[in-house]
Amino acid sequence: MDFTWLRRNPDGGGSALLKLAKGAKLPLHQHPGTEQVFVTAGRLKVGEHVLNKGDHLFIDAHVPHAVEALQSAVYLTLSESDGVELMEPDQAG
Repeated sequence: MDFTWLRRNPDGGGSALLKLAKGAKLPLHQHPGTEQVFVTAGRLKVGEHVLNKGDHLFIDAHVPHAVEALQSAVYLTLSESDGVELMEPDQAG
C-alpha cells in the first residue's frame, strides 16, 4: 500500500491518496469523523459496497468498515478528523 497525504486540515483530517495492489486489504476499522472515498482507478470493496472507477462513497463517523482491492486500485480519501480505531471482526455490530 502507498499512502500520501495531499492536504492536512489545521483542525485534523484531510485528504490522502492510497494505492492498493490487487488483493490488498485494510483491516476492519472506524473513524471518529466522516470519511469520503472516491475511486480514481480499479475496483474496491469498502464495507459491503463495491466501488469502481468514478464511484464515491460517504461513510458516517463510527461506522466499521474494511477495504479490499478487488483489482489494483487508487483512491482519494477525505477525512473529517484525525484518527482510526482498529476493530476485531466481532465488533462490527
